[in-house]
This record gives sequence, C-alpha cells and structure tokens, in this order.
Amino acid sequence: MNISFIVRICLVGLGLLAIPVIWEAGLKDQGPGNQLVFFLVVGVIVGLLGVKYIIPWFGDALGTAMYSSGEQVQMDEGMKAASKMAQGDYEGAIAEYERVAKEKPEDTFPIAEIAKIYADKLDDPQRALAFLQQRLDSGAWDEDAAAFLMFRMVDIKLDALKDYQGAHDQLIEITGKYPNTRHSANANHKVREVEQAQFKANMEKRLKSGGQN
Repeated sequence: MNISFIVRICLVGLGLLAIPVIWEAGLKDQGPGNQLVFFLVVGVIVGLLGVKYIIPWFGDALGTAMYSSGEQVQMDEGMKAASKMAQGDYEGAIAEYERVAKEKPEDTFPIAEIAKIYADKLDDPQRALAFLQQRLDSGAWDEDAAAFLMFRMVDIKLDALKDYQGAHDQLIEITGKYPNTRHSANANHKVREVEQAQFKANMEKRLKSGGQN
C-alpha cells in the first residue's frame, strides 16, 4: 500500500467524520431550511472528495489489476534489440535476439530477425542463409516453425540474391516435405510467382544484350 493511497483514505475519512460533528454541534436543532443547506453542502463536499480522491484511486487500482497485475514492467528483449537497430548497432541487436532465442528456443521470430539483419543491414545474404539452415537443422521445430524458416530462406534468395532457381528448388522442397498442407499450397503458389519473375528477368537480360542468347 503506497503513501498516496494512505493520504487519500485519511482525507476522505476526516471529511466524513466532520459531517456528524458539525450536525451535532448546532445544525441538528435548526430549522428545515438550514438543514437542507447543510445536506446540500455535505453533498457537494462528498462529491468533490469522490472526484478528487476516490475515483482516481479506483482508476489506478483497476488499471494496475488489468495491465500490470502489480508486477514491475520490464523492458522486453525484443525492444532492446529494436533499440540497438535504431542506433545502428546491428551486432548488438543480433546479440539481443540471440538472448531471446536462447530463452525461447521454440520462437522463430528472433531467428528470422537475425537472418534479416545479416541480409539487409550487413549485406551478407549468404551468411543469413547459412544461419537459417544451421538453426533449421539443429532445432526440434514443429511443422509450422520449420516451414516458416524455409520460406524466410526463399525470401532472401529472391530479394537479396535474385537466385530464382535456388528459391524455386527451396519451394519444391517445401511441397515435398509438407504435402497436402497449407505450406505446400503456399509454396506452389509462390513457385508460379518465382517462375514469372525469372522469365521477366531473363527477358530483360536478353533485351539488354540486344536479343542475343
């Protein structure tokens, strides 16, 4: 129980205790008109005390119960990594995400974020792919998690390396590993996108070379 709460309780208690004291002191035997004024004044005082102390305290207590449960809010490790990213400290961000991955080995998010930093911020997509493959091979991932990491590898091959054939082969691997699943369906859909992108890239290359093979 904090000091602010104790002060509020004391002030409200003193205000309520003053009401019968004032009544007994002289207003008890007064006429109806004075008594009405007294009760109106009491009503105003009680209302002010409620608005000033009781309602804010109740709101604070409700907010604490709903959002913090009385526990000290601690900075999430992911937020620390994001802060490092904003400062341009990419190696520091990787270290923070590694800490998260160690604490939550079933979580693919920090793994994907580390790979993204390698590919996008450190301009090392090959290292990103090797990192994802190493984590994919070493972790006891469920179907959804493993497919997620494989799709991240597809994205890096397409976006950073323009390796259409590599992305195509990775997608075929997904369809073979998880047949008749949504992962297979997504991979088949992605295969068509990759084939179209590869055809477009080949056409542009041919046009730049003057139409020669």
